[in-house]
Amino acid sequence: MKNRPNVVFLGGIETGKTTAIQLLWEEEAVSLKEYDGFMEIGVHEMIPGREPVDFDVIEIPRIHYTSDDWYKSNNHVRDKLACADVIVITIPINDIAIMSHKQYLKDFFSFVHLKSDISIIIAVSMSDKVLTPIVARKYQVARTKKIGLTAVTNVLKQKDLFFSVFGDFIDYDKTFSPSSIVPISYPLMWNIEILKYKIWNGIVNSMNNYVYDPSIPTLVLAGKTGCGKTSTINALWNKTLAVDKAVSCTKFPAVMHIEDCYKGKTIRFNLVDLPGIAESLDANTIYKSFYYKYINKAKLLICLSQADRRAYKQDELFYLDLINNKILRNDQNIILGINQADLLFKSPENPDGINLHRIKENDTIIQEKVCDYYNGIFKHVFKDFPNVKMESVHIYSIVQKWNVKQLRTKIYKLLIN
Repeated sequence: MKNRPNVVFLGGIETGKTTAIQLLWEEEAVSLKEYDGFMEIGVHEMIPGREPVDFDVIEIPRIHYTSDDWYKSNNHVRDKLACADVIVITIPINDIAIMSHKQYLKDFFSFVHLKSDISIIIAVSMSDKVLTPIVARKYQVARTKKIGLTAVTNVLKQKDLFFSVFGDFIDYDKTFSPSSIVPISYPLMWNIEILKYKIWNGIVNSMNNYVYDPSIPTLVLAGKTGCGKTSTINALWNKTLAVDKAVSCTKFPAVMHIEDCYKGKTIRFNLVDLPGIAESLDANTIYKSFYYKYINKAKLLICLSQADRRAYKQDELFYLDLINNKILRNDQNIILGINQADLLFKSPENPDGINLHRIKENDTIIQEKVCDYYNGIFKHVFKDFPNVKMESVHIYSIVQKWNVKQLRTKIYKLLIN
C-alpha cells in the first residue's frame, strides 16, 4: 500500500499528548524523529483483522490558544494538519476555556483545509480528577481507589458537555459523534484501549478510502462471527489476514483491490471483509456503519454461514434491516455461502469427518443442508430478489479445499455479468 496514514496529536501545555503517545505505542514504535518542537514516531502495528499496518504518529508543538501566529506563520503546523488522517485533541476534563478553545480550533481547521475524510477524536485527559476527586492529588491512593457509579456518572456528564460544545466538528468529520469524545486517565490507565480503538478506526477508514476504487465492481462478504469470511478470502486470493477459530479477529472492514485472470481476461474488483454480525449488541452498534457503507456499494454480496448451524434468526433480522433501509437492493447479486461442509459428516464413527473429495455435490446430506439454508431464511427474506434462487447457494470447505475453485468461478461470473 502506497499511502502511510498520519495520526496527529494536538493540545495545549501539559495536556498529556506525549504521555498518550507513549502509552499507546511504546512497544510498536520503530523510529523517532524530533525537530522544532515536533515529534514524529513511525509505528508498525497489527490492527485486528488486518495485515500489519505502518503509520506515523506526529505530536505538534503545544497550541498557543491566544495567538493566531501559532498556525498562520508556521508552515510545519499547517502541512502536518493538512495531511492528517486522524487528529487527536487532548483537553483536560476540568478545562474552563473549552468554548474559546473550540472556536480557536475551528478557525485553525478552516484555515488549514483538512482532508474530507478526516477523523477527529477529543481525548478528555485527567479524568481521574473527576473519577477520584478527593484523592486525585495523592497518586498512590488514587490509582488503587475503586471507581464508583457516581464518579463514572460525573465523567459521562462531562463527556456530554464536551460534545455539546464540539458537536459542530461534524462540519469537518462527517462521522463525529458522542463516541468521538473519549475520557481517559493516565494514572488509572482508564479508557486507553478505547482511545486506541477510535484511532485504529480512523486509520482503517483512511486506508479503505484510499484503496477503494468506485470505477470497478465491489464484492462484500458478510456473516456471523466464526463462519470463515476471512479464511475464505485467504484461500481464494492468497491473502494472510489474521484468523482465529475461538475469537473474532476482524474488528474493522478490510478493503482490498483484487486483480485476477478469468477466462484469459483480467478481472479487477474491490473486495471487502466485514466484521461478523451478531458478535454482541455493542459490536453490532459499532459495526452498523461499516455494513451500511459497503453493502450498499456491493455488486455482489456473499451471505456466509457455516454448515453446522441451523439457527438463522439473527441472519434474517440482519438482512431484513438492510433491505428495509434500502441498503440492500433487489438488483444486487447474492451468493448464499455455506462454509465448513466437513462438519456435516462428523460422527462417532468418523470423528474427523470424511474426505469430501470422495463425494459429489449432489450428495444427500449436502443437498439437505443447501435446502435447509435456503428455505430456512433466504426464500423468505429475498423473495423479491430475482437473482436469489436455490442455485445461489454454494457449499464448500476451506479446511479440505473442497468446492472452493467452483466458488471463485461463480463469483467471477456474477461480477462481470
